[in-house]
Amino acid sequence: MISKYAEKSMGNGLLSSRDSVKRLDIAKTLLGWRPPSRDSRYWWLYYIWTLFVILSVFIYVPYALIMTGIKDLRNFTITDLFTFLQAPVNCNAAILKTIIFHFMKKRYSEVQKIMDQMDNRSSGIEERLLIHNRASICHLVTTIYQGVYFGFLTMAVMGAMATGKTAFCLYNPLIDSDEGLLNFCKANLIETFTIGGMVMANMIIDVYPVVCVIILRTHINLLKLRIENLRSDLEKSDDQHYSELVECVKDYQLIIEYANLIRPVISCTVSVQLLSTGVLLGLSAASLLFFDTMVERVVSGYYSFAILFQTFPFSYVCEQLIGDCHDLSITLFHSKWIGAERRYRTTLKNFMHNIHPPILFTACGIFQICLNTNIKVMAKFAFSVVAIVQGMNLVDKLNTNTG
Repeated sequence: MISKYAEKSMGNGLLSSRDSVKRLDIAKTLLGWRPPSRDSRYWWLYYIWTLFVILSVFIYVPYALIMTGIKDLRNFTITDLFTFLQAPVNCNAAILKTIIFHFMKKRYSEVQKIMDQMDNRSSGIEERLLIHNRASICHLVTTIYQGVYFGFLTMAVMGAMATGKTAFCLYNPLIDSDEGLLNFCKANLIETFTIGGMVMANMIIDVYPVVCVIILRTHINLLKLRIENLRSDLEKSDDQHYSELVECVKDYQLIIEYANLIRPVISCTVSVQLLSTGVLLGLSAASLLFFDTMVERVVSGYYSFAILFQTFPFSYVCEQLIGDCHDLSITLFHSKWIGAERRYRTTLKNFMHNIHPPILFTACGIFQICLNTNIKVMAKFAFSVVAIVQGMNLVDKLNTNTG
């Protein structure tokens, strides 16, 4: 059954580990993050597009939010204020993560080279199929992220248009949304495009760590299968058995090199992510108390779900990674080493000593990224924001000012 499926898949080409980020590369191309070589035809058009995206998304959106705060803050209702406050937090977090991502983008090209090296060790049909299936899962994860993130954008725009407002209250010096239906639609279209670029940038940076850790788990599981097969062929000589063990050690060294390459990027971006999502979750929870219409509450509830979705999947795969590392050390301990020659047992002992600590990822080197940390950090920040709102009587003060 596996052989027939493999033969059929080989006709179309099995996916490799590198293919797991293919859809993210397409999104990066749309945002102008993958400039072509100057030898290619019309390369200058892409550079113009990149400049346009930078100006319209990463420069205009922060400027528009600042101008909105300066010009219209006094006219905001309570619901408008809480909706507006979420936008600068999310926007600044996305820009900061984008800057970090671009400063460390060389690491991702090196990571893809290591993906190819690890794939070259996978010669059997079962191993190639496992990589193919995990790459397909990465594509599915990317699609789900796109659905969640752009689903919120769609709901926000449709909900705002239903209530006669622009979705994100962006300052627009050229178009006044209050002057007729045509200007209202134009203003919403501009906001959808600019915020859509910000949402796409956020989505790319949030999905990359999840995909990278899924591929990391894949090759740890493949290494576990190779360790289980050590010294299982009695017809091989001691030199051949020892050579296979050495290859497993080299595989693990590649895995560690892969993890060390993505660790600084994950540490910086996820720490920003955890802090921003905690604040956003607190603002979203506070805003739910003051929304008047059902549409606003549904959009805010979906936004809270999207906020949780930013950090929960990555925390989950990091939790699973710790279990995979534990299983790998147990598999090595229970491998067929009894009766092996001395050099084999000595190498296996050293390997066992080095493989024992699990692969961990931390946020800014302070706290470990896992489900427990994810819940604690976000809960503390969210409750802190709600406590500040209640403790300072912001609602009563705003009601007095607006009244």
